[in-house]
Amino acid sequence: MGWGELKAIPNEYNDKFKSIDESIMTLIQDRKGLSRGKRIFPPQEMIQEWANRYEMDIPQINWLMHSLNHPEQPFIRNEPGELLSVVPIMKKTIHDSFEYFITHAMQHENASVVNLEIRSGNVDHAGHIRPKLLLEVKGKDEFFVRSHGSHGGGGQAHLSFLVRPRLPDDIREVLFALIPFSSPMGTPPKEIILDQEVQFE
Repeated sequence: MGWGELKAIPNEYNDKFKSIDESIMTLIQDRKGLSRGKRIFPPQEMIQEWANRYEMDIPQINWLMHSLNHPEQPFIRNEPGELLSVVPIMKKTIHDSFEYFITHAMQHENASVVNLEIRSGNVDHAGHIRPKLLLEVKGKDEFFVRSHGSHGGGGQAHLSFLVRPRLPDDIREVLFALIPFSSPMGTPPKEIILDQEVQFE
Protein backbone atom coordinates (compact mmCIF):
# COMPACT_ATOMS: atom_id res chain seq x y z
CA MET A 1 0.00 0.00 0.00
CA GLY A 2 1.46 3.38 -0.99
CA TRP A 3 1.56 6.68 0.85
CA GLY A 4 -1.46 8.92 0.40
CA GLU A 5 -1.67 12.70 0.62
CA LEU A 6 -2.90 14.39 3.77
CA LYS A 7 -6.04 16.35 3.00
CA ALA A 8 -7.32 19.42 4.79
CA ILE A 9 -10.22 18.69 7.12
CA PRO A 10 -13.20 20.68 5.85
CA ASN A 11 -14.66 23.29 8.21
CA GLU A 12 -16.90 26.32 8.00
CA TYR A 13 -14.29 28.99 8.73
CA ASN A 14 -15.18 32.25 6.98
CA ASP A 15 -14.45 36.00 6.97
CA LYS A 16 -16.62 36.62 10.03
CA PHE A 17 -14.60 34.15 12.11
CA LYS A 18 -11.39 35.58 10.65
CA SER A 19 -12.36 39.11 11.70
CA ILE A 20 -13.17 37.98 15.28
CA ASP A 21 -9.95 35.92 15.53
CA GLU A 22 -7.80 38.81 14.30
CA SER A 23 -9.46 41.11 16.88
CA ILE A 24 -8.66 38.59 19.62
CA MET A 25 -4.99 38.41 18.52
CA THR A 26 -4.71 42.21 18.43
CA LEU A 27 -6.26 42.58 21.89
CA ILE A 28 -3.99 39.90 23.36
CA GLN A 29 -0.91 41.69 22.00
CA ASP A 30 -2.21 45.06 23.28
CA ARG A 31 -2.79 43.63 26.76
CA LYS A 32 0.61 41.95 26.81
CA GLY A 33 2.28 45.24 25.87
CA LEU A 34 0.42 47.16 28.59
CA SER A 35 1.14 44.66 31.37
CA ARG A 36 4.89 44.37 30.56
CA GLY A 37 5.10 40.95 32.19
CA LYS A 38 3.29 41.98 35.40
CA ARG A 39 0.34 40.02 36.73
CA ILE A 40 -2.72 42.23 36.15
CA PHE A 41 -5.98 40.72 37.41
CA PRO A 42 -9.45 42.32 37.60
CA PRO A 43 -11.22 42.51 40.99
CA GLN A 44 -13.71 39.76 41.79
CA GLU A 45 -16.65 42.21 41.66
CA MET A 46 -15.81 42.94 38.01
CA ILE A 47 -15.46 39.23 37.24
CA GLN A 48 -18.90 38.65 38.78
CA GLU A 49 -20.33 41.46 36.63
CA TRP A 50 -18.80 39.93 33.48
CA ALA A 51 -20.11 36.48 34.43
CA ASN A 52 -23.65 37.92 34.56
CA ARG A 53 -23.30 40.05 31.42
CA TYR A 54 -21.65 37.43 29.18
CA GLU A 55 -23.36 34.38 30.73
CA MET A 56 -20.04 32.72 31.58
CA ASP A 57 -18.98 30.83 34.68
CA ILE A 58 -16.58 32.63 37.02
CA PRO A 59 -14.08 29.70 36.87
CA GLN A 60 -13.95 30.11 33.07
CA ILE A 61 -13.32 33.87 33.27
CA ASN A 62 -10.56 33.26 35.84
CA TRP A 63 -9.04 30.67 33.46
CA LEU A 64 -8.96 33.29 30.70
CA MET A 65 -7.43 35.99 32.92
CA HIS A 66 -4.87 33.51 34.25
CA SER A 67 -3.95 32.52 30.68
CA LEU A 68 -3.42 36.15 29.69
CA ASN A 69 -1.30 36.86 32.76
CA HIS A 70 1.12 33.98 32.56
CA PRO A 71 3.45 33.61 29.59
CA GLU A 72 4.16 30.17 28.21
CA GLN A 73 6.59 28.37 30.46
CA PRO A 74 9.55 26.61 28.87
CA PHE A 75 9.30 22.85 28.59
CA ILE A 76 11.30 21.11 31.30
CA ARG A 77 12.15 17.48 30.74
CA ASN A 78 11.43 15.32 33.79
CA GLU A 79 9.44 18.16 35.36
CA PRO A 80 9.44 18.81 38.30
CA GLY A 81 12.79 17.02 38.75
CA GLU A 82 14.36 15.14 41.66
CA LEU A 83 12.69 15.41 45.06
CA LEU A 84 14.90 17.39 47.45
CA SER A 85 12.80 17.89 50.60
CA VAL A 86 9.31 18.27 52.02
CA VAL A 87 8.12 21.53 53.59
CA PRO A 88 5.08 21.42 55.92
CA ILE A 89 2.56 24.20 55.19
CA MET A 90 -0.36 23.22 57.46
CA LYS A 91 -2.95 25.84 56.45
CA LYS A 92 -6.63 25.12 57.14
CA THR A 93 -9.87 26.96 56.46
CA ILE A 94 -13.59 26.11 56.42
CA HIS A 95 -15.97 27.46 53.77
CA ASP A 96 -19.60 26.41 53.17
CA SER A 97 -19.20 23.29 55.38
CA PHE A 98 -16.11 22.12 53.46
CA GLU A 99 -12.69 21.90 55.11
CA TYR A 100 -9.65 22.89 53.04
CA PHE A 101 -6.15 21.80 54.09
CA ILE A 102 -2.94 22.83 52.35
CA THR A 103 -0.74 20.17 53.92
CA HIS A 104 2.76 20.34 52.46
CA ALA A 105 4.97 21.19 49.51
CA MET A 106 7.28 18.62 47.97
CA GLN A 107 10.37 20.59 46.99
CA HIS A 108 11.83 19.35 43.70
CA GLU A 109 14.75 20.62 41.63
CA ASN A 110 12.65 22.64 39.18
CA ALA A 111 9.39 23.26 41.04
CA SER A 112 7.28 22.62 44.12
CA VAL A 113 4.26 20.34 44.25
CA VAL A 114 1.72 21.71 46.73
CA ASN A 115 -0.89 19.32 48.12
CA LEU A 116 -4.47 20.27 48.99
CA GLU A 117 -7.06 18.12 50.75
CA ILE A 118 -10.78 18.97 50.72
CA ARG A 119 -13.26 17.24 53.01
CA SER A 120 -16.96 17.70 53.51
CA GLY A 121 -17.78 18.76 57.07
CA ASN A 122 -21.22 17.23 56.59
CA VAL A 123 -21.12 13.58 57.67
CA ASP A 124 -24.20 12.84 55.53
CA HIS A 125 -22.45 14.10 52.38
CA ALA A 126 -21.61 11.12 50.19
CA GLY A 127 -21.51 12.84 46.79
CA HIS A 128 -18.52 13.20 44.50
CA ILE A 129 -16.65 16.50 44.98
CA ARG A 130 -15.54 18.08 41.69
CA PRO A 131 -13.37 21.10 42.53
CA LYS A 132 -12.96 23.81 39.87
CA LEU A 133 -10.14 25.55 41.70
CA LEU A 134 -6.62 26.82 41.13
CA LEU A 135 -4.07 27.65 43.80
CA GLU A 136 -2.90 31.27 43.97
CA VAL A 137 0.56 31.82 45.43
CA LYS A 138 1.88 35.28 46.32
CA GLY A 139 5.32 36.13 47.64
CA LYS A 140 8.47 38.03 46.77
CA ASP A 141 8.76 36.08 43.51
CA GLU A 142 6.19 35.81 40.72
CA PHE A 143 4.88 32.24 40.82
CA PHE A 144 3.40 30.26 37.93
CA VAL A 145 0.86 27.65 39.09
CA ARG A 146 -0.92 24.89 37.20
CA SER A 147 -2.90 21.82 38.14
CA HIS A 148 -0.79 18.69 38.72
CA GLY A 149 -3.47 16.07 39.30
CA SER A 150 -6.51 15.24 41.40
CA HIS A 151 -8.49 12.33 42.76
CA GLY A 152 -11.17 11.71 45.34
CA GLY A 153 -14.49 10.23 46.32
CA GLY A 154 -16.75 9.75 49.30
CA GLY A 155 -17.00 13.43 50.22
CA GLN A 156 -13.32 14.24 49.85
CA ALA A 157 -10.83 15.29 47.19
CA HIS A 158 -7.08 15.62 46.83
CA LEU A 159 -5.51 18.14 44.45
CA SER A 160 -1.89 18.88 43.73
CA PHE A 161 -0.47 21.97 42.05
CA LEU A 162 2.85 22.52 40.33
CA VAL A 163 4.44 25.82 41.40
CA ARG A 164 7.38 27.40 39.57
CA PRO A 165 9.83 28.64 40.60
CA ARG A 166 10.20 26.39 43.62
CA LEU A 167 8.75 27.80 46.85
CA PRO A 168 11.23 29.08 49.44
CA ASP A 169 11.85 26.67 52.32
CA ASP A 170 10.72 29.44 54.69
CA ILE A 171 7.09 30.00 53.66
CA ARG A 172 6.17 32.56 56.33
CA GLU A 173 6.08 35.36 53.72
CA VAL A 174 4.11 33.29 51.18
CA LEU A 175 0.33 33.69 50.87
CA PHE A 176 -1.95 30.94 49.55
CA ALA A 177 -5.52 31.21 48.24
CA LEU A 178 -7.89 29.25 46.01
CA ILE A 179 -9.70 30.83 43.07
CA PRO A 180 -12.48 29.41 40.87
CA PHE A 181 -10.84 28.02 37.74
CA SER A 182 -12.05 25.95 34.81
CA SER A 183 -11.21 25.86 31.12
CA PRO A 184 -14.24 26.74 28.98
CA MET A 185 -12.92 24.33 26.34
CA GLY A 186 -12.36 21.52 28.82
CA THR A 187 -14.29 18.29 28.45
CA PRO A 188 -15.56 16.31 31.43
CA PRO A 189 -13.55 13.19 32.20
CA LYS A 190 -14.76 10.04 30.48
CA GLU A 191 -16.81 7.93 32.83
CA ILE A 192 -16.15 4.20 32.81
CA ILE A 193 -18.82 2.18 34.57
CA LEU A 194 -17.84 -1.21 35.96
CA ASP A 195 -21.06 -3.06 36.71
CA GLN A 196 -20.38 -6.71 35.89
CA GLU A 197 -19.95 -9.50 38.41
CA VAL A 198 -16.28 -10.43 38.87
CA GLN A 199 -15.16 -13.80 40.28
CA PHE A 200 -11.80 -14.50 41.86
CA GLU A 201 -10.47 -18.05 41.61
